[in-house]
Amino acid sequence: MVLRLTHPGRVYWPGAGITKAALAAYYEALADRLLPHVADRPLALVRCPRGIAQPCFFQKHRWAGMPAVVRRTASRGQELLSIRDREGLRALAQAGTLEIHVWGATLARLEAPDRLVFDLDPGEGVAFERVTAAALEVRDRLAQAGLASFARTTGGKGLHVVVPIDPGVSWAEAKAFAARLARSMAADSPERYVATLSRAKRRGRVFVDFLRNGRAQTAVASFSPRARPGATVAAPLAWAEVAPGLDPGGFTIATMGERLAAQPRDPWAGFFDVRQTLGAGAP
Repeated sequence: MVLRLTHPGRVYWPGAGITKAALAAYYEALADRLLPHVADRPLALVRCPRGIAQPCFFQKHRWAGMPAVVRRTASRGQELLSIRDREGLRALAQAGTLEIHVWGATLARLEAPDRLVFDLDPGEGVAFERVTAAALEVRDRLAQAGLASFARTTGGKGLHVVVPIDPGVSWAEAKAFAARLARSMAADSPERYVATLSRAKRRGRVFVDFLRNGRAQTAVASFSPRARPGATVAAPLAWAEVAPGLDPGGFTIATMGERLAAQPRDPWAGFFDVRQTLGAGAP
């Protein structure tokens, strides 16, 4: 039985006129692309039950009235939420879930991360072209370490570089590897990059954030909307698109269907088939 949407006409993104029903339709239309990135992974949800003009909040645990298609799993005394299918996505839409963030591991292997995420976040005064340059440098450094990587917009002002890995290392090892790469970029080009959380140090630089690679840390999922004006989306990119002129604001709930229909090839084709391991040395 299909989960009924209450208040389907409620506007979630006022500036774009996107309603709860439109969000549910987006999740349904992109389910085949979205589910491989979110199904059977612990989730952190950004819920905005009355839209982005009202307070939003992170949801990591059960809520009142949560349908059974949103599953609960216990790990180390912590409750984890997950979904498996289209009905799960519809339940998230019904709950006003405007963002889906995921762990870097599956429920089946919680202690074995299967991806790294480098979050490239521009500080004050940094043009987006410098973010694209940073993403290309991360890609090239990873390639030197023998690792293939993939790019996506974050739906915000930055870019992600995502590295699929075989789930054979610990969280500590994965985070240490990512930290070495980030810190080496900051050491080699301190005028361009920083690898610390200090906002003062980030002014005029790109923050190479490796902290999302720890246990229980999350990153926004590919194809997830963002609770931001314009209903932007975290959009997978081909590396050829990571170039001057890239407009991260151009990927939205309203435009993603047309984009996917026009693409001759999935820019992340092969992502789930990549088999690669982290080396012991610095990237």
